[in-house]
Amino acid sequence: MNLKSIKLKLFNIGKTITNSYIKDNNIKGKIIRYGNNKRQYYKVYTPYSSNLKSTIFFIHGGGWWHGNPSLYSGVGKFFYKLGYQTVLCGYRLVPFHRYPTQIDDVFKALKHYIECNKEINSIVIAGYSAGGELASRLVFDDDRQLKYNINKDLLKGFISLSGVLDFSKCTSIYSKILVNNYVYKSNIKKANPISLLNKEVNLPILCIHGESDSLINVNTSISFIKKVNNLDENTILKTIKRAEHEDTIDIVRGDGNKYSEYILRFIKEIDDIKKIDI
Repeated sequence: MNLKSIKLKLFNIGKTITNSYIKDNNIKGKIIRYGNNKRQYYKVYTPYSSNLKSTIFFIHGGGWWHGNPSLYSGVGKFFYKLGYQTVLCGYRLVPFHRYPTQIDDVFKALKHYIECNKEINSIVIAGYSAGGELASRLVFDDDRQLKYNINKDLLKGFISLSGVLDFSKCTSIYSKILVNNYVYKSNIKKANPISLLNKEVNLPILCIHGESDSLINVNTSISFIKKVNNLDENTILKTIKRAEHEDTIDIVRGDGNKYSEYILRFIKEIDDIKKIDI
């Protein structure tokens, strides 16, 4: 890692700390535990009035080996200020827990949240980096939806930010290490999230990825979206020029940026459809 990369890394760490623990410090999330392990919890940000807006169920990144909901509190605060209830989902981590533990954890968390909030009728599933892979499971893994008795009609949209959506397109040395630490080599083909796309897709999908992502190659999102488009055209891919891996999380934390409109428009269209259905 060169000096420029180190400086950028430190800068991003500073932004994460600021948005999670300092900025909007008056906005607090409520911790809800769904299991006995200290990692099995989610953090809920509930605005005073969400009207008929969807819930954002967000899964953090960290290469499956680090990160937690509190570190992504900036995401909860961002959506809170816009009137959306947001759930930041935690899960057990590598190396003590490997695939498919993380997937089962996010399913357990979603099931727990739904059972505790029976009035919820619209959930947008979102994830960043490794969390994008886990989020895709909630939406496209039919077998686990059945196992955990998840009503898929509640899931109204899928958002991926720099998501690890096709293991075969992970070309950097570090991304290959991350995947191999998460999934045993013999299971990689089966575990690849793109393998879940084997039937018609009938919900809105938005993938955002930086064209200059040196950690998770932009082709992981391009490949995933191409396969979705072969099944259904209700999908959107936005690639951001000169954006690195950690740049995309700024879209949904702090005050957002000019690319936040992609996500806000996407969610608003889902909410508008929900109003018509009601």
